[in-house]
Amino acid sequence: MKEISDVEMKSFGFEDLFGKNVKGWVNDPNRNSTGGWGLTLSPRDMARFGVLYLNRGLWDNHQIISGTWIDESTAMNPNKYGYLWWLREEDGIFAYLAVGDGGNVICCIPEKDLVVAITSEFIMNPRDRWSLIMDYIIPAVTG
Repeated sequence: MKEISDVEMKSFGFEDLFGKNVKGWVNDPNRNSTGGWGLTLSPRDMARFGVLYLNRGLWDNHQIISGTWIDESTAMNPNKYGYLWWLREEDGIFAYLAVGDGGNVICCIPEKDLVVAITSEFIMNPRDRWSLIMDYIIPAVTG
């Protein structure tokens, strides 16, 4: 049996995690991806991901993600949390949201055929973006 060897831990700071040179997945100093957090995307790429989900996994007439997976991952449940999606329902509007650090959001609203991508500078304790979406964005694009 192979023994577990010591792992050298190197420290890294704010710029290594959230700096302007971070692209794609955040990596530690040994170039290992965090995988569970730290993905940097442009607003356009965030919106594309939302459109992929809104279209039940279909992109350019190719099934990229199973429609069944999309349905299961965004199905409302008592926890109001799907497979990495926060689930909201208010005033008859159902939405699923990927919520990231600093107020970054991908919000999909199937009934409105709408995807909202919001990015921001990293800030601690950002305001909930749901009220912005409900009170201003939905009325602006559907009214």
